[in-house]
Amino acid sequence: MNDSLDESFINIINKSTHTGTINSSDGEFEIRVREGDTLEFSSIQYEKLKVEISELLFETAYLEVMLVPGLTQLDEVKISNISLSGNLAGDIGNIEVNALPNFGIARRNMPERTIIERKMTAYGGSPVDLLLGYLNGDIKMLKKARKNEKLFSLVEKAKKIVPGSYYSEELNIKEDSIMNFLYYCAEKYNIRPLLQEGMELEFVKFLKKHASEFLELQEMD
Repeated sequence: MNDSLDESFINIINKSTHTGTINSSDGEFEIRVREGDTLEFSSIQYEKLKVEISELLFETAYLEVMLVPGLTQLDEVKISNISLSGNLAGDIGNIEVNALPNFGIARRNMPERTIIERKMTAYGGSPVDLLLGYLNGDIKMLKKARKNEKLFSLVEKAKKIVPGSYYSEELNIKEDSIMNFLYYCAEKYNIRPLLQEGMELEFVKFLKKHASEFLELQEMD
């Protein structure tokens, strides 16, 4: 997790077994570990982080880490010779401000975390809280709620790409079944890449390909 993690891929290495993986676009990952193994998280834009798999982490089989943006040491910085008049308002207007993009620092334009995400983060505060969360079922419930939240977000995004008339006129899917069809697609297939800008035609082809199987399931019900 990190406020600017969106679409960033992190190298996740088990230093003890020399195996590795990367996270999905929403930050989730899976990797095989043993108790006592060490995981290393590394990326160009974040500081390296090492986590030892304790007995508690091994038993719960769940790990959530917060990554810290890394800082790059600049070898040389040149400041241009700009003549200032002393009029603050005028001088500011003559100075081009683009330091953040040039230095590779991401602007904080990410949406606020949801209540569910904040609750999940709160349970990572201490091993005791984490254990209690698993024992009372809160973490299991929050995981399910977060999964449903992400699924809803995907479906809402997919719904905006194709007009409702297309489903009824081209796919023979009734208006009151459109959301069920989109949920079916989102749960069974990885539609996230098809929802990116420029992939509209591919998404339409995908819908056309899988509409018949959804209709067959409806008839069975």
